[in-house]
Amino acid sequence: MVHRISFIFAALAACAFAGLAAAAAPQPKQRVDAQSYTGRWYEIARIPNRLQRNCAAPYVDYTLDGIKVRAVQRCSPANGRSGRIYRSSGRILDPGTNAKVRLTFAGFWSQEYWIVEHDAAAGWALVGDPAGRWLWVMFRDPTPPEAARDAAVARVATLGYDARRLEFAGARRG
Repeated sequence: MVHRISFIFAALAACAFAGLAAAAAPQPKQRVDAQSYTGRWYEIARIPNRLQRNCAAPYVDYTLDGIKVRAVQRCSPANGRSGRIYRSSGRILDPGTNAKVRLTFAGFWSQEYWIVEHDAAAGWALVGDPAGRWLWVMFRDPTPPEAARDAAVARVATLGYDARRLEFAGARRG
């Protein structure tokens, strides 16, 4: 019984400290033109996550109907297996700024995503979760100019993320 209580306490403490490892994501400050955000976005880099392990050259297609959002993410295999497709739907949480969405996957698991920074002219967006655990560097172009990619990655660090944790997707590795 003592070991069980000790184990439970240790597990709870580990969870608490794990939560401290990542600071909350910065609040989005820029308005997002939701209509111009629709279409295809290519993931150039990400903070690693379990769902995208062995995922090379991922991209996502967004569609919009009012405040309703649909996303279809595709992932080419990095290990020779068949590709994966993740379908989700949700809604914009902050109409007016359009920088926060909640997407639901497989009808039961939902996650909030924030466009924490973007540069419409350069065609990039930094998308993260509110807890600051995950971040994706997304571009309209699958092979963006090096200067644009470097500018987006530089913003990652200035927003408080650890840019050293970024892994670059597929052949677009820098």
